[in-house]
Amino acid sequence: MSMDIVLIGYVNATHGHHLPAHRRFQWETEIMRLSGGARQSQRNQLLEQPIRHWFINWKGLLLAEQQRFIEVFNRAKGQYDTFLLYDTDPAGDYQCLVTDWSYTAAGGETTTQLQKTYHVGTSEAWSEDKKDIVPGTIYVPTIKINGTAKTEGTHFTLSDTTGIINWAAGTSPNGALMAGQVITADYRFYFRVRFMMDAYDDVRDAPTLWQALDIHLMEDR
Repeated sequence: MSMDIVLIGYVNATHGHHLPAHRRFQWETEIMRLSGGARQSQRNQLLEQPIRHWFINWKGLLLAEQQRFIEVFNRAKGQYDTFLLYDTDPAGDYQCLVTDWSYTAAGGETTTQLQKTYHVGTSEAWSEDKKDIVPGTIYVPTIKINGTAKTEGTHFTLSDTTGIINWAAGTSPNGALMAGQVITADYRFYFRVRFMMDAYDDVRDAPTLWQALDIHLMEDR
């Protein structure tokens, strides 16, 4: 199950911290001990990209903000449903630039999945599909073919919930990409997350101020 509520914007906290207090990147490595004269081990990578965790402390929520947060928590049924997080980290992890990802068409594709590549040009690079896209009413994406920007609604449509570009007939013959065409994109995205707790303690700081403490969010994979 999922909700399309963007947590921080929906709560709209006017006091305290708007950004996560800290983040954690979780990789999974399987370590196998091998027999032999010296201690040896074999390491296997279990995840192709990290799972992100966010920890948020909101101090000084006004009553309306506190109620909106509780609404999200209860609508999500604790850990059960997912919702969206817009992590405006200064490093820009909420956006993909044209330098962050490119795709070379084999020819004949009518759709393209938006991605972001981390550590481009290095042997340690990995790419992630980006499905929850910030809508064009908030941030207009730039989609290019061979460096030429295309117009949404004329050359393509972009799904905000799947991150899939559907190419229209005006882009290439019959709406399909031609072999060798290079697709790049500049866009912003949300992280789909869930609460890591089924119980939440509501703390009153003052007669009109509340705290939302130790809010642990995990990226949904």
